[in-house]
Amino acid sequence: MIELSRLALATPASGPEPSAAGLACLAGLTEHRWRVQHFRSRACPFGTEAVGQVTGLPGRHLDAWLMPDEVCRTLFARGARQADLALVEGTLDEGLAPQDGPQYDRPGELRPIIAALDLPIVALVACPPRHEFHLPRLPEGVDAVLLDELDDPADFECYRQMISCTLKRPVLGAVEALPEVRAALRQAPRDRPIPEELWQALGASFLRFVDLAAIRSLARSRPFAWPASEPGPCRHRRQRFRVAYAMDEAFGAYFPDTLETLEALGAELVEFSPLRDETLPEAVDLVMIGCGFPDLYAEALAENYSLISALRSHVCRGQRIYSEGGGTAYLSRSMILHGRHVPGAGILPVVAELTERPTAPSPVARTLNRESWLGPEGTVVRGYRSGRWRLLPGADGLDCPNSFGILTVQGDIAFHHHAVGSLIHLHLGALPEVVAAFAGPHRPSLTLPSARS
Repeated sequence: MIELSRLALATPASGPEPSAAGLACLAGLTEHRWRVQHFRSRACPFGTEAVGQVTGLPGRHLDAWLMPDEVCRTLFARGARQADLALVEGTLDEGLAPQDGPQYDRPGELRPIIAALDLPIVALVACPPRHEFHLPRLPEGVDAVLLDELDDPADFECYRQMISCTLKRPVLGAVEALPEVRAALRQAPRDRPIPEELWQALGASFLRFVDLAAIRSLARSRPFAWPASEPGPCRHRRQRFRVAYAMDEAFGAYFPDTLETLEALGAELVEFSPLRDETLPEAVDLVMIGCGFPDLYAEALAENYSLISALRSHVCRGQRIYSEGGGTAYLSRSMILHGRHVPGAGILPVVAELTERPTAPSPVARTLNRESWLGPEGTVVRGYRSGRWRLLPGADGLDCPNSFGILTVQGDIAFHHHAVGSLIHLHLGALPEVVAAFAGPHRPSLTLPSARS
């Protein structure tokens, strides 16, 4: 047993995520020199910049639909062990079944994560003006309350005593309504830093009412059993291999746990830019191009012939490339952007078309219909399918039919030799069998004669 200071913050299902109250907690506690690690309750490669901006720590992800309990516990312990407080934000509201499709600005389901991690629960309770206030009905298992949208600071003590005496739950603090601040937050782009004065105002409001001793006591009230799959801070490493991952304005949507999982397998991670670099880093075993927005930089990417040539040479030598979402669109024969064709890297046997009305990524399970280095035929992978792109056939008639193809019946994972491109965002930390393939030996079905073992 170890001590991991942790809380679940239960917010309304309507979002946003993270909530203004959640940002207020992060900002206030960080101002008080606490190291706070924030976890979303739904895996999301396109997280808001605000969490890392406020805390200095990148936001992390848990997902009960993607992750078995043991994986969830392992990823949580890995991210929380160096923090003074781990805050898992989500909703206790019902009706968020995976088939409804995730909305990346909305929280995920907390109940399964609470059960897996034994989290104390803090419920967010909205506070209208006193003449409109009614005692809320708290969800089952709530340990404490945080008041939100407090209209008049003078009402705080009245609300605190009312809830404490009637509902028998402590009130840990409050966040004021601050309508101008909240309106500015709603309008701020999620992929850009938010103005510092916004989160500073939220943090100051939180510190005005917070009971820090009560938060610390509740967060430390339950011991945490270290996951069996990660018996302590140090893991055994495998043979070293080198992974180059794309990171620039066009690409960069990766789950933090994915990169850490690769490092735990022995990977040396190096960045490169498809926009600016003319070649790949030296001695690379695997190239990863995550999701992003290649449509916004399509001409600049197409004009970087040197880097495209390096990627093609990498594949011709029998080495691996793995891409997702926008990265897969970049590796395609061409990208169709509102009826306009822009050349891609020409590696994958598909044409990527940007959808006119992008939808939120949806949870899917896919079965590989043939063997690949991702796994044998019949391997099942789960993740969130991009709603921005669709893949159309685009194979070169001169290519050998055995060297390219589609790996799923639905047509959303394609390959060409050892390049695999997917429209599905995989959380590799939740797929240990698949991520092990990234460091494993080549599979003969996709191996060129010149490929090294």
